[in-house]
Order: sequence, then C-alpha cells, then structure tokens
Amino acid sequence: MIIGRKSTVQGRHTEFTGDGRFRFLCHSKLECFNRCCRDINIFLSPYDVLRMSKKLGLSTSVFLERYTTRLQARGTGFPVVLIKMRDDAGLACPFVTGQGCSIYEERPWSCRMAPVEIRGENRYGFAFDSDHCRGLLEEKEWTVEEWMKNQGNEGYAELESGFEEIPAGLKLTGLPSLDQHIMEMFFITCYDLDKFRRYVFDGSFIKIFDISSETVEKIKNDDLELLKFGFRWLASGFDLRKSITVRDEVFDN
Repeated sequence: MIIGRKSTVQGRHTEFTGDGRFRFLCHSKLECFNRCCRDINIFLSPYDVLRMSKKLGLSTSVFLERYTTRLQARGTGFPVVLIKMRDDAGLACPFVTGQGCSIYEERPWSCRMAPVEIRGENRYGFAFDSDHCRGLLEEKEWTVEEWMKNQGNEGYAELESGFEEIPAGLKLTGLPSLDQHIMEMFFITCYDLDKFRRYVFDGSFIKIFDISSETVEKIKNDDLELLKFGFRWLASGFDLRKSITVRDEVFDN
C-alpha cells in the first residue's frame, strides 16, 4: 500500500513502516477539531507527569490527585497513570478548550504521536478512522521520523529508556502487604517526583543506600537527573527492607 496516494482511504486498517509516508494535518477548521480529546484513554509517562505539572505550576502530588487516575497494568502489576476525563456528557480532557489544548507545549507523548500509533518493531498505524479524524483526509505527507520531529517527540525515548528496564529488575514477592509497598514505591519514584525527592533527602536514604556525593549533587536540584536516578534505583538498587525503613522515617512521622 502506498500511503501517499490520494485514492487510498486511511484508517485503522492502514499500516506502514517508519520510512513509509502517510497523510495527516490537524487544524481548527476541521469539523472534528478537539474530537480526539474526548472519551479516550490518555496514558501518561513519568516525563509527561513532570512536564505537565511544571506547566501548571503544581507539585506532582497535587497534579496526580487533581488530574489523573491510576490503574494496575496487565502483566507487570505495576500502576499506570491516565488523564482523568471531565465528569460530563462529553468526557472531555480537562485541558482541552474551544481553541485547542491549553497545555499544548507540554502535552503528553501519546497526544504528540496521535493519530499515529506504534504496533510493533518498525510497524505503525492509525488510532482512528477518517470518519472520526478528518485530518487523515488532508494532503500533507510525513514519515514517522518527520512527524516525531515536528511534534517534539525525539527526546522522549532517551529520557525514559531506564523506565522500561524496571519490571525486569523489580520483582513482586507474592505477599500482598509487601507487594503493595513495592508498587507504591514504583508509583512515587516514577510519577510523584516531588514525593520521591522527600523520600531521598528527608531521611536516611542517602546513607542507607550508600549514594555517592557526586550523585547527590547531580540529583539535588535537577528533576530529570532525579527521575533517571529513580529509574536506575528501582531497576538495580532497590532493597525491600531498606526501602521500608526509609518510608517509615519520612512518611510515618
């Protein structure tokens, strides 16, 4: 299939590789403008949460409480975070307005990719059909690389590369009370960075986990470095007993 041909009707049936070309353009004159921002699951990555909370001037704890819902992922059992849609008939994203996205510069990764979705190794398709997304009928052509660059998605993979390694290194015990602690530490470390900062610096974490002075200086005032440090700690430095000790010191007082 040659995606670039006008005669080809694009939709969910469409698949293409990274160097294949597809047609898409979103703008306010389309009759479906903002339709894709309603009644949809928008999953947030750790980097999304950090960027969006900063954009709104909120702590990660307040942002997560106010704007997200938390589910348990299939397979790993670890929590995932989704945007909480408005409780109205349209189930709209809380950040969408008549003029578009109010946090557009810091919108989530999945919103930046839309309508493109990843279907496998070098396999892509569309999340919508053209009757839902009229932008698929526009003539502007892209490759996946061109689209990701245009949408500012190029740096995400590198920033969150350590996040994908956590499930292989952080194992559940099968004991409900201990596993609840592990899942809570996963959530705090990956998503609630302001709370994780307290966990690291307000108790004996640095001493108990023998964190070098160089690392402490690196993560003290740099949120991205702290986030990446958290990924590494969960994947290869986590100790259940020690983590409970620090939790009780910091959060039970």
